[in-house]
Amino acid sequence: MEHLKENILFCTLTKRELSLLSRAVYERVYQPDESIFHQNERGFGMYIIASGQVAIRTETAPKEILVTQLGKGSFFGELSLIENESVRSASAVATERASLIGFFKPDLMEILERHPTMGVKILFQLSSVLGQRLMETTDRISRVLQDPRLGSSYDNAA
Repeated sequence: MEHLKENILFCTLTKRELSLLSRAVYERVYQPDESIFHQNERGFGMYIIASGQVAIRTETAPKEILVTQLGKGSFFGELSLIENESVRSASAVATERASLIGFFKPDLMEILERHPTMGVKILFQLSSVLGQRLMETTDRISRVLQDPRLGSSYDNAA
């Protein structure tokens, strides 16, 4: 439950709400180089990294580009919680043994139905995170467009 409390999406929940949430999440261990999900697959939920590391990669023939490397406490796949017919925009692969906590859309929908105040807290935090990530992406694109040499560093990351 400590991993949930530390995550920005769930940090505003009460102890009782965290206890309810802990019954809705799933923990799974992934081995090095094991795929968590693939780009263009349908997305059903997000993952919190309890331990280990995960690489987020895009696959554009003929090469693969490392978007980012995530570690303990990070989370990914959150768009699938709010999008209808969500499709993964990148692939996720464990780069070392990783314990992940999965939180899936059907569980969020059930929380919204049975515990609306709790669901609204989660959605408010999620919208805040998505807004911040959109601003960061916009800033990164602007910098690359101003200096195209910056784009080459992303191409060589994988």
